[in-house]
Amino acid sequence: MGLIKLFILLVLAYIAFVFWRQFKAAQAEKHRTPPQQPPRMVRCAQCQLHLPEDMALRQDDKWYCCSEHRDVDQQY
Repeated sequence: MGLIKLFILLVLAYIAFVFWRQFKAAQAEKHRTPPQQPPRMVRCAQCQLHLPEDMALRQDDKWYCCSEHRDVDQQY
């Protein structure tokens, strides 16, 4: 009789362990942040430097890395 109780206890412990692992995996999945997209890169029309679009200056259809390059290109 004692062996049957031990077997039932082990099965219940295994079932509890499996449910606990699934619960923890679901929690980790919920708190995972989605992968971020890399920033779009543009090229300076003057010096050909590549930089992120949010750091570049745009004039007409051209991108510039700084106001000096934008101003030099506007003179020509």
